[in-house]
Amino acid sequence: LWETYVVCQWLRWRDWHAPSASLWYWRDRSHEVDLVVARGQQLDAIECKLSERPTAGDARGIEALRGFYGEDTVRSAWIACPAPVHHEVAPGVTAVSGWTTWDLS
Repeated sequence: LWETYVVCQWLRWRDWHAPSASLWYWRDRSHEVDLVVARGQQLDAIECKLSERPTAGDARGIEALRGFYGEDTVRSAWIACPAPVHHEVAPGVTAVSGWTTWDLS
């Protein structure tokens, strides 16, 4: 249910703020990313975790996405969780409150 809630927030954001953006799910044989926002040639990765304290292990799918598309293509990486404050989970991966959307830059 948490993933569905977060994705619906981003669908609403896209409809209002960036109608040309594509939202999709990414998966390879052993990793997944719950939501990828594609704008132009750049990707923003969002993983959804219900834990308030996600760990670096929760960013494995994001790292696989970066490995597949390249560091220059994946502009930002986030873990949407119910945490009250933003904090870095792994290098280049920030945990943010998933209750609302946030600035992807």
